[in-house]
Amino acid sequence: MFETGVLVAAVLWALSGLWLIVSLLRIVVPRWRRSGTRQSVIALAVCVFSFVAVIWCNQFVYLDYGLASRDGLEQARAERSAARQAEKAAADAKAEAERQAVAKASAEAAAKQATLDAKQAALDAQKRQKQAQERKAAAAAKKAAARAKDCKNTTMAFVMSQEFVRRQLKAPSTAEFPYITNDQVAVSTKPDCMFRVIAWVDAQNGFGAQIRSRYVVDLKLLDDEAGTWQAIDVRID
Repeated sequence: MFETGVLVAAVLWALSGLWLIVSLLRIVVPRWRRSGTRQSVIALAVCVFSFVAVIWCNQFVYLDYGLASRDGLEQARAERSAARQAEKAAADAKAEAERQAVAKASAEAAAKQATLDAKQAALDAQKRQKQAQERKAAAAAKKAAARAKDCKNTTMAFVMSQEFVRRQLKAPSTAEFPYITNDQVAVSTKPDCMFRVIAWVDAQNGFGAQIRSRYVVDLKLLDDEAGTWQAIDVRID
């Protein structure tokens, strides 16, 4: 209490001293002389009172440290200062320990979350891979089904055989083919998406005469995106 009183009285003494100086300067100005004189008296009284308070409180500072006299005051102050520093160091150490604990907890939580994220990412990757495989399998199955259907399309094989026959004729523009339902037309399937077409064609020969010729065409539907047909053998009698 008395040590705090010394500090408060010292601050008040310094302020009152400043106030006294300003008041004395005001006395020089005629218009402020009366108020300056009055304030100088008040400031002087406060300055003297605060100075006396500093001296008086300083005489009883030892009471704040539980001492019966001023003997050992410096040692008590040093011990109290050391105790405060120790308390501050302990508080800082505690705060640092709490900060490290929070940082450790945060690091563990982040590591745990990272592990969960990695597991989830792996599951998502497996799911996407499985979906991709399923889509690929579905596309392959669809393509296989479409090819299986095309490998039984005797009508298309019959139409394509006509194109290969026209390439062998002298006057392909004059060619006339029967319908696939004609009794003299036979279209059969063979392994590996191959066909054999037996039919006839009416076309002009090199002399301009319209003649009928029998033909046998072996052809194959290639396994490509364009659906290309390949003539294996073309025989025209």
